Amino acid sequence: MALLSKGTLALVLALAASGQFYHGTGTVSATEIDIIDIVREEEAVQPVDLEFSGATSLLVSFADETAHEVLVDLAKKKGIKEKGRTSFAKQHKIKAATKSKGQESIDSEGTKIKNGDKGKGKGKRRNLIEEDAMTSGFSVLELGGGDVDVEAEMAELMAIDGVTAVEEDGLMHIESIEYQQKLRGGGVEGHVREIQDAIKAAMAQFPEDEVEVEFSPNFEGEDAVMFHPERRLAEATPYGINMVNVSHLWTKTPKMTTPIKICVVDTGYDLGHPDLPTNVTGWHKVNSDGSKPFGEWDVDGHGHGTHCAGTIGAIGGNDIGVVGVNPDSSRFNFIIGKGLSNSGSGSSSNVMEAVLQCVNAGAKVVSMSLGSTGSSSTEQAFYEDQYDKDVLIIAAAGNSGADSWGYPAGYPSVMSVGSVMESRSASSFTTRNDQVEISGPGHFVQSTYKGNAYTTMSGTSMATPHVAGVAALLWSHFPDCTNNQIRNAMINSAVDPPASTMNVPGWDKYYGWGTVNAGLAYELLSKGCEKAGGATEPPEGQELSYFANGGKHQKNLGCTSHEHCEQNNPCLGEFVCTAGACVQVPGTAPVCDDGKKCTIDTCDGSRPLTDLCVYTPKPCEDGNKCNGIMACDEATGTCFEEKPAVNCDDSNACTIDSCNPSTGLCANVNKTCDDNNACTSNDTCDPFVGCIFAPPAQNCCGNAECEADETEMSCPLDCGTSLTTTFDASLAKNVELGSIFDISTKSKNVTIVGFDLNCQVPDGLNSKVFVYSLKGGYYGDNGNWYTKSRWDLVANPTINCAGFGTPTSVTFDKEVHVGKYSRHSFNFYIYTDASATGYWFSKGISFPYGDERRARYTVVQEDSYLQIRTGSANRCVSGFCSIYSPIYPAMTIHYGVVNDPPTLSPTITAMPTTPLPTFTPTTKPTSPPTNSPTETPSNSPSISLAPTPYTPIKVTVATPPTNSASTVESFYFDVTGGVHDSIITNMKVTTYASSQTIKVFAKRGNAAGSEGIPCDWQLVAETGNESTGYWKTIYPKWINGFKPVELFAGETVSLYVQSDQKLLGKSATSSLRYTNFMTSDSASALPGIGISYSSTGTSNLFQPHPSYYSARSLMGALDLETVAPGRTMSPTSAPTAKFSSHQIESSVPTAESTYHGIQFDIKTTVNTVVRGLSMHVETGTHFVEVWYRIGSHKGSSSGCDHHNNWCNKWVKAAGADITSTSKETLTSTPELAIIVPAGQTISIAVTLPKSLLVAGTSRASADDDTDGVFTIISSGSQINDYYGDEVNTIDELDPAPVAFKGVIDYDVSNSYCATISAQNGILSDVGPDSPEEVFNPNGPQGGGGPQEGPMDGFSDGFDSES
Repeated sequence: MALLSKGTLALVLALAASGQFYHGTGTVSATEIDIIDIVREEEAVQPVDLEFSGATSLLVSFADETAHEVLVDLAKKKGIKEKGRTSFAKQHKIKAATKSKGQESIDSEGTKIKNGDKGKGKGKRRNLIEEDAMTSGFSVLELGGGDVDVEAEMAELMAIDGVTAVEEDGLMHIESIEYQQKLRGGGVEGHVREIQDAIKAAMAQFPEDEVEVEFSPNFEGEDAVMFHPERRLAEATPYGINMVNVSHLWTKTPKMTTPIKICVVDTGYDLGHPDLPTNVTGWHKVNSDGSKPFGEWDVDGHGHGTHCAGTIGAIGGNDIGVVGVNPDSSRFNFIIGKGLSNSGSGSSSNVMEAVLQCVNAGAKVVSMSLGSTGSSSTEQAFYEDQYDKDVLIIAAAGNSGADSWGYPAGYPSVMSVGSVMESRSASSFTTRNDQVEISGPGHFVQSTYKGNAYTTMSGTSMATPHVAGVAALLWSHFPDCTNNQIRNAMINSAVDPPASTMNVPGWDKYYGWGTVNAGLAYELLSKGCEKAGGATEPPEGQELSYFANGGKHQKNLGCTSHEHCEQNNPCLGEFVCTAGACVQVPGTAPVCDDGKKCTIDTCDGSRPLTDLCVYTPKPCEDGNKCNGIMACDEATGTCFEEKPAVNCDDSNACTIDSCNPSTGLCANVNKTCDDNNACTSNDTCDPFVGCIFAPPAQNCCGNAECEADETEMSCPLDCGTSLTTTFDASLAKNVELGSIFDISTKSKNVTIVGFDLNCQVPDGLNSKVFVYSLKGGYYGDNGNWYTKSRWDLVANPTINCAGFGTPTSVTFDKEVHVGKYSRHSFNFYIYTDASATGYWFSKGISFPYGDERRARYTVVQEDSYLQIRTGSANRCVSGFCSIYSPIYPAMTIHYGVVNDPPTLSPTITAMPTTPLPTFTPTTKPTSPPTNSPTETPSNSPSISLAPTPYTPIKVTVATPPTNSASTVESFYFDVTGGVHDSIITNMKVTTYASSQTIKVFAKRGNAAGSEGIPCDWQLVAETGNESTGYWKTIYPKWINGFKPVELFAGETVSLYVQSDQKLLGKSATSSLRYTNFMTSDSASALPGIGISYSSTGTSNLFQPHPSYYSARSLMGALDLETVAPGRTMSPTSAPTAKFSSHQIESSVPTAESTYHGIQFDIKTTVNTVVRGLSMHVETGTHFVEVWYRIGSHKGSSSGCDHHNNWCNKWVKAAGADITSTSKETLTSTPELAIIVPAGQTISIAVTLPKSLLVAGTSRASADDDTDGVFTIISSGSQINDYYGDEVNTIDELDPAPVAFKGVIDYDVSNSYCATISAQNGILSDVGPDSPEEVFNPNGPQGGGGPQEGPMDGFSDGFDSES
């Protein structure tokens, strides 16, 4: 039994990643369907295939035909294209009531006005309107791309007499979400309920496993719940079908004499899916030139539309897949409107055209699982016009998880649908506003999917077709009802969700009026259309849209009886029907006011009628008892301090005083006075002063004072002028060019004047040492170790190294002053003309594992004034490129102590006497903090005449520098989104080859499991064969730029970086693969961006290393930038079929001969893959080999003839025994995978060393065999002297050409990824590349790469720019 507590999240992720899915009529594992995941991610992304890309489309409303004619004439003169026109059945009033904040209008003497803050939401669509004017239709105009002044064009169009509105066309997108990236809102309880539903959904995929899960502890007041899924039959009933209570209605005969027509406006329909109806019609946009900018309606390149259609009408009783709300396809007809492209997005105008085409074709119910954040007066009038045609339009509320607005669901004439989980609680992602009208199952909904598949998705997109399906089923049984009556019947019969803080009786913003219930609605409608849903006819002079208020106000119009006005919430009082409208009876709503100013008075409709009012004391406490006791003043209602804050100060300077905020009790703990100086053993504490550290005892070696009776011999700690690290031959084994390390000072200022080094140079070589210093220390931080410009050169003398173990003195050209209690870094390296030959000159000391001094910056030697810390080896001839840790130098530092203030220049005996200047360290003053309060922000709304363009924030997330790395050919790694939506715009990599080709691929979701599946990935950037270099961190020169990769907040995307040579990465244990090794800082403009350790692969595309290979961390950077809120995102879908199979047979003359083999050429017009050869072979079992190479076998290149293999250009495709039953029948080779690029000639060699195959007489080139795609070139060559891998060993080709006789099976590659997949089949037996540990890009050892030769003179070899 598995237990799930509130904190057990990992179980969900494990289950959610391991689903089974259903394809056709059988059950297959997730690995067999590489396009499916257990929870489909939100795929609304930046569209790339929309017809309006690069141009601005406008919706222009007009009052009459005359205005339209003037509009068209002006558009023609200006070269503006009219893409479409829609005429309304009647005129509608232009309304600004539901427009979004920030849209603008022209102010012209009060007739055309600015829409300041009247509306709802935060749309970004520029908008000019004439409020209360009448409109009879609208045109869609395309302004074109380039530097068009959109606002000026809009103003000119608006100036036409009779034009009532000019608005930007909007961008619509699907409303499905990825569960793991949108967990927000609803509190802990809501999240845990969602997690429980996630587990149930995952377990429902595997009922045969018979797993039981106990959800314990459950929520307060609930018993622990045991859950185990029922064993699923061949056909599954998704939980949502049971929740909407529809199955018992399937046996009832509809009264509608013809099938009701249901329109689904979405990404298309997977026509031919075995679980979906085929009696379907549809519409897609066709341009005047015949192009189809959004694709065809019967092809769903996304899968979202097919999923929604399956919820409405998946076929029941066929023993496969799932069942829909309407399982009998004879009782309804689908009309599909291709409103969105295969990317999941589209224009508002195209969506409206799809709706209009559906309505004109007879649709009664329109399901729209899509939305946008911007509203439009033209759109509102359009949907109102459809409502007046007695059509019910149902749309998804949105997935913002917040109080926000989405459209078209936000228009009164559209029914807005929210989402609930299987537990009936609101989904955390569901959008909340006054227009939310009803809820449906939208969480982990199982349904049909593109490619004859099935999958589980979440979102208000999934809730919407549940409601639409119920509406259509009800209408088919009650065809005399109006759209408004069907609508009201559903909300009047909706079921209240479980009691919670988010739910109140009646309407609320989370659920609307409740969850749709087909059974209860049917019973209500059985009492009569008006009884169930209000008046049939609107008042005189009005249309059906008169009854459409939407959301919380939908019940208030169209009543025919008092029963219609029941609010189901006693806190709202009694409502009665008066003149077709519901009005509140005065005095019936309870007044909750106890007259006390220190209570918060509310009404709770779930309480008994006699006790509805709740009086909650006003909270004044902050929960911290140390802050005193706060109380409420009954007279004023304000909070005041009843008991002062706790004062824990005991007036004793020898105690540490604190207060416990949970208890308000004081704690006074005695201080420990100890300066850790053995020479001040009499440390004491004075209650009035605090700790007192007496002066160090006289003649105490180590008190940092060289006293009169002390000498350097008797007390080197206090009187010494040098500090030497131990030169232990057993430890000093590492030979380097130099060292980079830190020192620290103690209580005295120190001046460093030189070093004694341990170095050795071959006889006859001149050498020079370079010494650099860096103030502030920490050489390994912030790129200090490779940024030369930060360092100060203090010495570069020519030296004669005395050999290891004998000091070699180096006197600084300028002294290095280090203030007390501070840190400083040094970098030295020795250079000769032999530096490039592999000879190193300085010994460093490396501690064994387990020694605490092994860690970088650890103190390894110290005296009273100075500490030398563990550093790193310097293996760069440039001195500033790579470090190798942990090592510290075997050396002596010579210094002098400068008192503060100085009284005497120190005497330095080990170095030439140098006058030491007075040294007083300076400290940059810290600005005192200001106590001025920050300015209180204004709550006044800002009104702008023009929208402020969004300026993205650009951030580079760079991986930490490292001093060692491993070579790698390819990386697979994950990138996790931070707290903001963003896009990845470029990347840096660290190269390790003189030249190479680099490709970058991306996919949504984790890389794990997709490493070897090319069609899971999309190519986003590639280079040609460019010069890169060794240990160079670069932005590669992308041929077509870097295609941006969208990254949602909290989402995971994967990148695959592949090189045909070498890149560099930091090695890590294999267990760290795909775990984050860095996260962008919280102070960053893009905090929380995570980059994972990678899995690695070979230089062959999509050929991963085995799992036991070490992980790597990327060495480089990602460039990201924020995106405007509300921007949509869009991945490219993988092809549904990778290959199409074909066969070609040669037609050779009857005259035939036999040979041990044949070489012949082929070529194709498209990318193909040769899968097998069938030939006439002597009877028996024989060994056969098949080889191939690029180019004709009759050609030559690089001094080598192609017909032999002396230059190793032939590739072995197969080698195995084959069995021939007769020479007259065809015998096939083993399966092949020979890539034949379009237009490329490929040579094939077939050899049978111990047998014979039949070949035909060669013919003229005009007789080559071809099927228009694949050509077998007739002129081949015989092979009779085969010797192993030489293919053909003769110097000259046989003068009697022959022709291949047989059949070639080949596949046409339908995509780039398919070709790669085939290539991997060829390379599957290629061993993985071996990683190489490297340390220094310019050094002569450690895999640093080839050198350019010796440096001129004694240059330090480093460019002036770091």
